[in-house]
Amino acid sequence: MSINLGLNFWTIFNKIYYRLFAFWDKTDNADTVVISTHGLVKKTDKIPKSEIERAKKIREKYFNEKTSKK
Repeated sequence: MSINLGLNFWTIFNKIYYRLFAFWDKTDNADTVVISTHGLVKKTDKIPKSEIERAKKIREKYFNEKTSKK
């Protein structure tokens, strides 16, 4: 399943796997910012659809608020 967020990665800490969701912000043409939306404990290889939707909503809110401030 494609997340279309730009980045989905995982890490291990104290023998627990964590999945992190993130996206790129390249809108300023000078710097690229990687923004992590949220994370969860990785229990399976499948990503719950609700977590993908949550990350998409956070990304959308971020860009909506950023463009409304200009």
